[in-house]
Amino acid sequence: MKKHILTRIICLAALIFFVFEGYSQKLVEIYKNGAVKLVPEANYAQNNDWNHVFRSYYDKMYDTYVGKRKYVTVLSDGSVVVSHSYTDYYTLFDKDGNFVREFSISTGKNKKLQKPIVGALNDKILYTKSDNLGKIHFVDLQGNVKKIVTIKYSVYDILPLPGDRLLVTGFVVGKKCRDIVSIVDYNTGNQKVIYSHWWKDGRYSTSSEGEEVPFFYRKKLENGSEFMIGYHPSDAVMPVGLRQSSIRVRIAVVKQKIVVAAPSVNQIITYDLNGAELSRMNIPFGKKEVSVEEQKEILRKQIEDLKKNTNPSSIPNVSMNVESEEYKKVIMPELVKKMEKDIALITEPVTLPVFTTVIKDSEDNLLFFEIPETKGGNKFNVWVYQDGGNFVCQSSFVCDDYDLVINADRMAFHNGYLYSVQDKKGAKGIPMRLVKFRLSK
Repeated sequence: MKKHILTRIICLAALIFFVFEGYSQKLVEIYKNGAVKLVPEANYAQNNDWNHVFRSYYDKMYDTYVGKRKYVTVLSDGSVVVSHSYTDYYTLFDKDGNFVREFSISTGKNKKLQKPIVGALNDKILYTKSDNLGKIHFVDLQGNVKKIVTIKYSVYDILPLPGDRLLVTGFVVGKKCRDIVSIVDYNTGNQKVIYSHWWKDGRYSTSSEGEEVPFFYRKKLENGSEFMIGYHPSDAVMPVGLRQSSIRVRIAVVKQKIVVAAPSVNQIITYDLNGAELSRMNIPFGKKEVSVEEQKEILRKQIEDLKKNTNPSSIPNVSMNVESEEYKKVIMPELVKKMEKDIALITEPVTLPVFTTVIKDSEDNLLFFEIPETKGGNKFNVWVYQDGGNFVCQSSFVCDDYDLVINADRMAFHNGYLYSVQDKKGAKGIPMRLVKFRLSK
């Protein structure tokens, strides 16, 4: 009898191990099949009034639509918090996607915070993006502020670490720019820099002394205003309006390791949870540089286009409109002259970043989304941490029901599903929905 019971226990354990192992490899196997189909769960978030829930969808600021800028945070029980850019409220959904309530974060004196919630520490305390003073607010689900931690530089990504710590990445802008990744102690505010990269970009060094800067043009006008335009050659080869300088360091925590993906050097660096470096590898995909001759040819073409164009309002990246006559007779000739002079300053190849976004799935795989060649492109390379980390396949997301926007802020994996806010095709009224996608071959 005992032997029979023991045999059953062994078989049950083997079955559990098999199921677990099969699940742990499930997403990778789907990625390896090629394009991944995102299938919305039919019974998820079906009874919400989306015209109310996402009523900020059409909000504008400075003639730019900002209402689509949402942030999705999934908690361990499957409930979801959605933040809305430039609003002072947050939306809570339960594990089935049903609207629960809205809440705000009071900062005193009848003021409410407008920074998005971007994560949770120890699955108990939510935290926001930092404000302009570097302050990160830690709050509960009622919006009560529990703590404020101040970071000494501009922050764009925050992840939780074990032991009441945060992994924070950001930058310092000036004549020299610096990408930074730090481990920050929640209780003391102490910050330990584990990654730092200095680089120079002329577009960021034009505002103080007024000195001449390569690939940037500025001119004081008679009315006291200023005409400014940047035309760095590398920007011309970046698809869909991206700039080389806009691609920032990405971070993840994978199998008790810190992963720093740095587009500026096209490397992946791994650290232990205390910040000791373990390994480095070069990213093996994508075009890596633009040659000197390619850059010169780009600049020559821009010069010819400027000579033909007499309408300053149609020039990309112009900071303000000016009168056509002043542009044709004064600004354009000086601009062309400076651009022709700048051709001689192109002496080195320009290294291009090869990815824009990194999303970690619920099985600790990292999806590196390449810089899209066409609008809406979402080709990604799957990186699995084993023996230092390897890229194992290439894939993409497709969806019949939604117009996909690939954005790490509004996409989060949980228990094998991908949660996101996306626009539903053919929807009446506000088209945005909170969606729970199943990944399928």
